[in-house]
Amino acid sequence: MGNRMFKQMRFRLTLLFTSLMVFFLISFIAISYIVGSALIITKQEQQVVALAEEEYKEHRSELLYLHNRPYAMHTKKNTVDYRAEIPMFYYVVTKDGKIINGDESLPEIRKQLIRFIADWIPRDGEVRRETMNMADGTTISFLLSGKPVFQDGVHIGTIYTGTNITTQMDIIKVLVIALGIIAVLFIGLSIWLGYYMSGKAMIPIVNAFQRQKDFVTNASHELRTPLSILQSSIEVIEVEERKKLSDFSLQIFHDMKDELKRMTKLVHDLLLLARFDANTIFLTKEQFALAPMIDEWMRKCRMLTEEKKITCDASVPQHVVIYGDKERIAQLLFILLDNAIKYNVENGEITITVRDDKGKVEIEVSDTGIGIPPEHQPFIFERFYRVDQSRSRNLQGNGIGLSIAKWIVDAHDGTITVQSKVGEGSRFIITLPQIHA
Repeated sequence: MGNRMFKQMRFRLTLLFTSLMVFFLISFIAISYIVGSALIITKQEQQVVALAEEEYKEHRSELLYLHNRPYAMHTKKNTVDYRAEIPMFYYVVTKDGKIINGDESLPEIRKQLIRFIADWIPRDGEVRRETMNMADGTTISFLLSGKPVFQDGVHIGTIYTGTNITTQMDIIKVLVIALGIIAVLFIGLSIWLGYYMSGKAMIPIVNAFQRQKDFVTNASHELRTPLSILQSSIEVIEVEERKKLSDFSLQIFHDMKDELKRMTKLVHDLLLLARFDANTIFLTKEQFALAPMIDEWMRKCRMLTEEKKITCDASVPQHVVIYGDKERIAQLLFILLDNAIKYNVENGEITITVRDDKGKVEIEVSDTGIGIPPEHQPFIFERFYRVDQSRSRNLQGNGIGLSIAKWIVDAHDGTITVQSKVGEGSRFIITLPQIHA
């Protein structure tokens, strides 16, 4: 149990360290990508807007001239120059969509550009990003801007500009790939580093746990013999001197015997936990019926239930057979029944229900006791955990029983869960492998 606990703890620490490092790494990569791409695109946007301003100043008068002299429009020729050396273009377009002037480096995409700018009257500083298809199947990206020309509040034409940002977009794609490769490498490094750091962090915990385990084991062994001697001595004195003892003295002897029994059980449980941790307990599995075992434990617990006027019922199909260690399953049932009685109320109820469910057997032990607060339920199977310290002492609880129950269930490849409401009671549900008779 100890090794598995430390493995789980190291896994959680590794996951925590790795998650933190991956979070910071992804944040750094995301910020780098956003800032890098924003700087590249922003610079290009500024250039295309500046080009629109420049061409507006140069060609605005041309649109005004043609608008004021309509006859000149018929003689004006389309003069779009081809300039392969520049990745930009500009078109001077009338309100009717006729291009009267311009420069371009890719004449083959003019129709696509005209389709994008048709009926578009750009606002001041507005930029659009568009993607166009080339004849060879490749795509290119353009940033488009423009500046409309007005006369007396009437739109008479627009000067459109654009810049080819395909190279810049390719740079951004390469940046994404590079950052992705770096991310994969660093995630692998983060996992290794997280595992290494968690191992370092676990060393003092493992050492402290080992010292505690050794102390518990040694102390339990050392206490077992004196406790047995004390128990025997008290019983001998009580028998031999019974007639000489007063009622008060007899009560003291009775209380001493009860406390010795409790101490003996605690020592036994501690030794059992130590053996769990050392993996020195081996299960002897066999097929056996549950019904006789549950009937036997209900009969043994009848005196305790009668003291608190608790009604105990069981619904166990006779045909249900499980495959497990008979002694440990009996111990599991005793722990759950003991808790159901101990934390129940007077005139309460205990119900044991066994269900046959697709190759597994489900055992449910429910009570109408005081219940467990929701915030404590995730921890009740941890050793020495007690919901209410003072209440557990009054009821002679030591916080070990449910941790032993959890170990027994885990050793049988089963599960144990709890459902509880304060003031209404608790339901412990165990699922174990089953074999039909």
